[in-house]
Amino acid sequence: MVIDFNAPNSANNSGRSSQAGAANGKRDAGMDNASTDSRSPQTASPAADTAVNLSSQAQQLQVIEDRLKQMPEVDSQRVAELRDAIANGSYQIDSGRIADKLLASEG
Repeated sequence: MVIDFNAPNSANNSGRSSQAGAANGKRDAGMDNASTDSRSPQTASPAADTAVNLSSQAQQLQVIEDRLKQMPEVDSQRVAELRDAIANGSYQIDSGRIADKLLASEG
């Protein structure tokens, strides 16, 4: 089945657009009821002196996350090495390793 995203009101997508419209209508109706109902119970806000203690493992994960955020997304040195290897013909493709990785990602 081919879905044409450029023509959202075509025959293939007519059911989807009507379903989405109905869902939006229900969502909007729910929002109106929530905002106009003054009798809805108010939730108590937590006390200002409430403290949260993180485990040592959570603290370690936070440190690791901060370090990862500081690292560049692309290892420029590795990219340059691969580019040079491909250019001079020394790059060797391990088809067995590629097949193993593909099979591992399937299951």
